[in-house]
Amino acid sequence: MLRWVEKSLIIIGALAAVVGAGFLAVTLSSHYLDQKYADTHQGCFPNQAVHTVIIENSKATPSHVNALRCDTLTIINHDTAQYMIAFGFHEKHVPYDGIEEKMLGKDGSLTVTLIQAGSFRFHDHINDVVEGTFSVY
Repeated sequence: MLRWVEKSLIIIGALAAVVGAGFLAVTLSSHYLDQKYADTHQGCFPNQAVHTVIIENSKATPSHVNALRCDTLTIINHDTAQYMIAFGFHEKHVPYDGIEEKMLGKDGSLTVTLIQAGSFRFHDHINDVVEGTFSVY
């Protein structure tokens, strides 16, 4: 018959094995999801710096963002009006991170991963009131 110390060691060992297996599963799953994200965002991994532009009173603030490649840019509409946010110049839209334009209602948002270096612009396609630029280094 095993003594209580031996039984306790067996129980502790079993618990450690279960916790270790769970940690390994979470780590591998997280790595898989990060790699899947990177595969669809030109090698960028998630959780880089986040830059936010707020639309209020028909104005984007800040009007210009400087960022590093693989950061993200989120545009949030706090106005009651809807805006069709598009990239590029009016009537000459250029997709950025796979998005050419997106309708933003009140408190709606648009997030892109900054995958391409250079200087870019966004604007409201409906009436060109809201506009801004971003540079990616």
